[in-house]
Amino acid sequence: MKLVNILFIVLLSLKTCDTLSTTKAKTQAGVSKEQQAASEGLITFEYLATTRNSYYKIRVIENLIVVSKKRGKPGAPVMLPQPEWERLLELLDGIQLKEIPKLKAPSKNYAFDGAAQTTLKVTLNEHTYQTQAFDQGNPPEAIKALVKEITDLATNME
Repeated sequence: MKLVNILFIVLLSLKTCDTLSTTKAKTQAGVSKEQQAASEGLITFEYLATTRNSYYKIRVIENLIVVSKKRGKPGAPVMLPQPEWERLLELLDGIQLKEIPKLKAPSKNYAFDGAAQTTLKVTLNEHTYQTQAFDQGNPPEAIKALVKEITDLATNME
């Protein structure tokens, strides 16, 4: 009789452990699917122009634009109209993202403080594509229209 009780307890324990691990696996799978769904299609643009004495950062996410003029102090987020966002996406479609890090700057005045050192970073899902440094106001030709649109949006939102 003791043997039957021991076998019963062991089987019950195994069944309980199996149920717990299955529930845990389902929960983990659910979280990762939710995270995937949340990150799918997430696109951000980040324009950064700096010198020793100045700082100008524009961050654009689907319905928000944030302009920072001081390091570590983001400005107030401003709602971005849907047509403006769609215009940014149209301009992005004309750019090969994998080529962004390879783009060469047409001038390098930033090297001696002749212009602000500027970069453009595009994040699509979990992949980030960042340009090499270029002069503020003189981006590589391939991203010129996109940079102009981002800076114009920031100017209009201020």
